[in-house]
Amino acid sequence: HYVLWKAGIHHRDISCENLMYYRFNAKVIGVLNDYDLAPLTSSENPLGYERTGTIPFMAIDLLDANGQDGAVRHLYRHDMESFIWVFIWI
Repeated sequence: HYVLWKAGIHHRDISCENLMYYRFNAKVIGVLNDYDLAPLTSSENPLGYERTGTIPFMAIDLLDANGQDGAVRHLYRHDMESFIWVFIWI
């Protein structure tokens, strides 16, 4: 996730449904999927203020009035907060 974020691909919808895992040589490998709404910062019209996400796992900043109005830019820490909500859920 971090490597893709630094490369300009921002997921913005961390949820239980978008996380998978598989076992390989006695290791568990995690996979984050569903990048269809992930904006590319290098595009001519980069996204960032649009609200995407699964509500139970969204960062609190994005759920308050300013976040819902699009006044809060989606930051890396918002995805990290979503991971925390997912880990609490599971």
